[in-house]
Amino acid sequence: MSGAIRFATAMTNPTWEPLLSPAQVAPGLGIHPKTVVKMARERKLPAIRMGRHWRFRASDLTAWVDEQLQSTRQSDE
Repeated sequence: MSGAIRFATAMTNPTWEPLLSPAQVAPGLGIHPKTVVKMARERKLPAIRMGRHWRFRASDLTAWVDEQLQSTRQSDE
């Protein structure tokens, strides 16, 4: 199977999750895209570095937000 065919198959596979850019992530978190990159660089936000670019999986960010909410709730108790 050629690389192009494997990639095309992965793109149609339901387990394949598209990667998001900092500009796509920032509005959902209510912060500036540069802050998203800074947090990724500092490993405060789950991210994947691809060359010079940072990319994010929505499922990782959802889990991260849930963790942040849980830790906030626990510290309030």
